[in-house]
Amino acid sequence: MPGMTLNGRSRAKLLSAATVFGFSLLAVPQAAEAQSGPDGGNKPYKYNYQFPLWGKKVAARGLTFPLPFGVGLNYAYVNQGVDITGVNVAVNDGKYTDLSKIVKFDHVTSTVKVLNGRLDLWVFPFLNVYGLATYALDSDTDVLLSEPFPLRAGASQTGYGGGFGATAAFGFFGFFGVLDANLAWTKMEKLSAPVRTFLVTPRVGKRFRLGQSVWLAAWVGAMHQTIQADTEGSISLSDAIGAPEGSLNSKVGKWYNSLPQAERANVSNVANGNGLLPGGGGSENPTIHYKLDKALTDPWNFLIGSEVDLHKRVQMRMEFGFIGRTQLIMGICYRFGGLISLGD
Repeated sequence: MPGMTLNGRSRAKLLSAATVFGFSLLAVPQAAEAQSGPDGGNKPYKYNYQFPLWGKKVAARGLTFPLPFGVGLNYAYVNQGVDITGVNVAVNDGKYTDLSKIVKFDHVTSTVKVLNGRLDLWVFPFLNVYGLATYALDSDTDVLLSEPFPLRAGASQTGYGGGFGATAAFGFFGFFGVLDANLAWTKMEKLSAPVRTFLVTPRVGKRFRLGQSVWLAAWVGAMHQTIQADTEGSISLSDAIGAPEGSLNSKVGKWYNSLPQAERANVSNVANGNGLLPGGGGSENPTIHYKLDKALTDPWNFLIGSEVDLHKRVQMRMEFGFIGRTQLIMGICYRFGGLISLGD
């Protein structure tokens, strides 16, 4: 390799520096709650709780709505593609080098399994506000490199976080419309700072009575997810590359010899500046620091879902997302009245 001598171990480390950066390790999506909302066209009735505000007036007009307070638990599975447009890498304590023109990705896929705890309140009959607590059970990222040569890599991690959101809802004769939005921060194990996620989810559906106190709601909708564009973190070489180092030697050699002179110099700077060459002081298992610019391949997807109200206090729901992003959300919620109106 003219101008640059690498043994098998150093070649593998150089390749790792160019390809393994944690690979986005995305923020965990929050499970947007599917409230069925208020329902008009019923007989007037007496309402005794302080929340929602104006509850007494709208109850007197025959508008029904869920009990004001709710506590719930949701499980979410999400699989989606990620586009990476900017790649900067440093090894151990070395300087960052821009490798965006050298490293190209065939695909980057994120798979997340997460639990969300949720506490909510209907402030008005048409407005619900809530807080979220999140624990990422598992976040896996699968990466297929296309240039400088094909290579599969990835990483796995856990995380935790929280957020808040609001749901606007309206109902008319058994039909309902819902617009949900939430903002969340998730601190992932291998990222240096929490990552922001913003979700907007409109839904339209209908309620059906199945028994004296059992209702079924079914809906269609869509979800738009926005993630923080920049990601910074670090990952060890052993965590990122599972393949034996020796199997990469010939690929690295052919790739380096085929580079234009300017790009060879760029790669040499990464190797020489970070102890990847023989005698350079590199560790056996170097730490790869990375800065990425990323975006979701498909920020929108479609939804279908249903909710069963087993009782006015117990709700169970399931929602499936498809076309663009695959997701499954399952949850249970317990609702209660809380504060009794002082006038009753």
